[in-house]
Amino acid sequence: MTGGMIYFPVEGQVRPTSVVEEASAIFASTIRMVEIEVFSYCNRRCWFCPNATHDRISSNIHMRPELYTDLLGQLRSIDYKGLISFSRYNEPFADRVILDRIREAHETLPGARIHTNTNGDYLDFDYIEEIYDAGMRSLNIQFYLKNNDRYDHEAVRARALQTMARLKLPHTLVRDEPGVWLEYTFEYKDMTIRGYGRNFETDGTSRGGQVDIRRDYVRTSPCMMPYWAVYIDYNGKMVPCCNFRSDIPDHFDYIVGDLNEQPNLFLNYTNRRATEFRRSLANTRVKDGLCRDCYFVLETPTEDQVTGMAELLAATV
Repeated sequence: MTGGMIYFPVEGQVRPTSVVEEASAIFASTIRMVEIEVFSYCNRRCWFCPNATHDRISSNIHMRPELYTDLLGQLRSIDYKGLISFSRYNEPFADRVILDRIREAHETLPGARIHTNTNGDYLDFDYIEEIYDAGMRSLNIQFYLKNNDRYDHEAVRARALQTMARLKLPHTLVRDEPGVWLEYTFEYKDMTIRGYGRNFETDGTSRGGQVDIRRDYVRTSPCMMPYWAVYIDYNGKMVPCCNFRSDIPDHFDYIVGDLNEQPNLFLNYTNRRATEFRRSLANTRVKDGLCRDCYFVLETPTEDQVTGMAELLAATV
């Protein structure tokens, strides 16, 4: 094998603990991204997303403000300086409460970088100014076509031009690969803004068995996502990866924590369920359950890394 994994597991991530001090130290030293869904609503039903069949349009359920505030306070207690992302399966800019949530995160965690993904439907120059003033410094705008439309490079280009007309920002074409990917960068103060369209038929994944993309793929690659990132849904429940969500019955077995039942973020991360899930991914065997056909962030570990993972797991049984 060639390549090598950028991130490698540490002992505390594959051995459960219920000691708060240990759990918080493990979280502080390993987690680089905390993804928080502050409300449920999305305005689209894109074919490549579980929202195509699971309703996120008819209502909008907000994360309890006190849960959100407590979550930020816990991150402040470890001086968290990683990424706070407001992406999940909602459209973050559909509800302007996002401005309050960005502002609170920025004020509570001044060293963190505030980010989100968006379909861009609600964005214009004024909204960019507002999210910047609230504290957001990183933004990915995805150029989506209509809900059922497959990728068409020139249609994506036309969609990009529509978005650019609303944003009124200087931009540069950085990738133009027909049938695969179209990407621009935008300039606004010190904010990092990407805008891109991607072909989900070649670059997507089944989202935990919910979308008909690469269902015949068999994954043997390790997955390190749950080792460096945490995902919290609008209902306070935690899942180990961006491809799972707590409001889909098929994914209920993949809920690894619940801040309503155990309010300590760090103990949810180091509980037995979350730990066992991480352990199941640190190898080059065929993956179990809904991870079996996952094509998301494939790793190419070196032989030394494969051996190292096996030794780590054996030493922490």
